[in-house]
Amino acid sequence: MTRFTDQIWDRASNLRHAVHTHPFNTGLRDGTLPREAFARYMIQDTLYLQGYARVLALGAAKAPGADEVLEFSRAAEVAIVVERQLHASYLTRFGIDPRSAEGATPTPACEAYVNFMLATAITGSFGELAAAVLPCFWLYHDVGTAIARQSAPNNFYQAWIDTYADPGFADATNRMRVIVDAAAEAAGEPEREKMAVAFLRCAQHEWIFWDAAWSGADWPVRP
Repeated sequence: MTRFTDQIWDRASNLRHAVHTHPFNTGLRDGTLPREAFARYMIQDTLYLQGYARVLALGAAKAPGADEVLEFSRAAEVAIVVERQLHASYLTRFGIDPRSAEGATPTPACEAYVNFMLATAITGSFGELAAAVLPCFWLYHDVGTAIARQSAPNNFYQAWIDTYADPGFADATNRMRVIVDAAAEAAGEPEREKMAVAFLRCAQHEWIFWDAAWSGADWPVRP
């Protein structure tokens, strides 16, 4: 029987192609991504991870068993501690105070993504929540490993690439897939479809997030 996560991954095939071929990610691969675009991305990703960690903490609160509580709790810690180190190293090189980045204004892309996940975490089932957080694991690992195979020599973005191509990140992705598959197996068909929708919507938000960093899209009107 085909795993639920394989099914939703297949449903996202066109979107995954769009992610891999987006100029932000091809620029990461080639080392040609403008550094101002990457700086925008890093600032917004700092804000995103604060929200993402909260969603993961809500996942721990909703989890059906101790193993899931531990997995979501550890993932929340990694989002704050480990990835903060990666962000800080790049932001410092750009002359940006990492602490000031945490107080930046989120772009519409960042705010919409975080708010969608928080709404899903609060109003949806544990399965919907788990499916919603999976794209941030799986798409990043997918992109990171693909880029790592073709990364330019002396790539400025190699530390970012190595983070998401790392076997440890692959293991975390696979553990989250197991959790999502178990939730789907315990769910009825209506809930499984809601889980699929949550996964696909968050995968779309990932593309939008990268695209906003590339284009510099921000609030069209400010107070």
